[in-house]
Amino acid sequence: MLTKKTGKKMKVLWICNLILPRIAGHLGISVIPKEGWVESLFNAIALGVDSDIVPNIAFPVDKRTFRKLGGDKKTGVITGKYEEKELSFTYYAFLENVRNESVYEDVLEERMRYIFECEKPDIVHAFGSEFPHTLAAARAIGDPGKFLIGLQGICEVYAEKYAAHMPPEIVARYTFRDRLKNDSIYRQQQKYFMRADNEREAIELAGHALGRTAFDKEFALGINPGIEYHHAGETLREPFYRGAWMKNTAERHRIFVSQADYPLKGFHYLLKAVGELIQENEELSDLELYVAGNSIVGYDSLVKKIKISSYGKYLIDLMREYDLSSRVHFLGRLNAEKMKEQLIKCDTFVCCSACENSPNSVGEAQMLQVPIVTSLVGGISSIFTPGEDGFSYDVEPEDTLESVSDKLKATLVERYEREKEGDFISEVDRRRHNAGFHARENHNPEKNVHDMIAIYRSICR
Repeated sequence: MLTKKTGKKMKVLWICNLILPRIAGHLGISVIPKEGWVESLFNAIALGVDSDIVPNIAFPVDKRTFRKLGGDKKTGVITGKYEEKELSFTYYAFLENVRNESVYEDVLEERMRYIFECEKPDIVHAFGSEFPHTLAAARAIGDPGKFLIGLQGICEVYAEKYAAHMPPEIVARYTFRDRLKNDSIYRQQQKYFMRADNEREAIELAGHALGRTAFDKEFALGINPGIEYHHAGETLREPFYRGAWMKNTAERHRIFVSQADYPLKGFHYLLKAVGELIQENEELSDLELYVAGNSIVGYDSLVKKIKISSYGKYLIDLMREYDLSSRVHFLGRLNAEKMKEQLIKCDTFVCCSACENSPNSVGEAQMLQVPIVTSLVGGISSIFTPGEDGFSYDVEPEDTLESVSDKLKATLVERYEREKEGDFISEVDRRRHNAGFHARENHNPEKNVHDMIAIYRSICR
């Protein structure tokens, strides 16, 4: 660890979007394997031998979990203590409507004030600018100079890009499931716009912003020119710092995608691109797609069929059009080790999103030196160097569904053709080795912890 103790303990309160696995285990509740980098950062800071900071943590829970844990209805907050050998910290579970992150409830401000009164923090660090509890904290804290807002997704831009060039009739369509839930693609997009309004106000109220790309910096300063912007890289989940991809153990023409369950992730671009490649290019006629995350295209029973969303139906239609049903494999939710296993097994990782800030899935693929094909959208160019770290394509304002799919198709062809080039090392190998080098710089745990603690100290000063 590169930090130096100051002799004064800083009281840092983290407001997270999800419960950390160690706290979930302590409380005996299950967790979704998401945002593991937050747990990695916590471990690095709290367990660092030279660190004088152990963040206390606040996180939302739904009504069912709140009742199960015996929550206080008056305050809407559960306070607990985590003790484990050399590690001790306080946690606060606060009641929130976690199923609808576009709805803001004024009562959240009371819950945040209660937590702040109990904690009396020097710094409040909210992970994610787009959540209702982040806005509640920004309103409740009283002192913007103590509030650090972490920029993750940028909802305002995500909302604009959400439909990802899909036909208007598909965006407006309702399946049976969509009518029951009032949740068409258009409605989902509107929810992003609602979250964007909360995000904008939270950034306006914050004294400090934490980001990692030119994209999120420009966005934050555009909303609040007086905000102090801090940069720190993200620490990935621990398994991705061990091992590396090897060509002789990867499965030829196996493409891996980390997420595909909503339009912004752009899986429909990839289905069109791969479908056409299989028809047009004999050398790539055996391509297979493997997708992490829950399947939204399951229809092997009547119950599953009536649960299909409009986006799921659109993907099914594309798979039928290009005869891809037997070539697309949904793997379910994957923890870090399982995700790493799939990255090592594939021969190409694809990020085909319509917009991202800095996706950790790309960083994980870079760290393992997996050949990468990615769109250059949002902040990706801040962590991925075009022409050096893999293969990429631009998405321009005038693009259409067909033009983006064509660019992705051409980039996939380039990735496989460049594998044949080079006297001693192929262009694919050169780029993936560069990606690994850059990832070790961008996601260096020791440097990231040093930078994070330095940011906390500068805010305290």
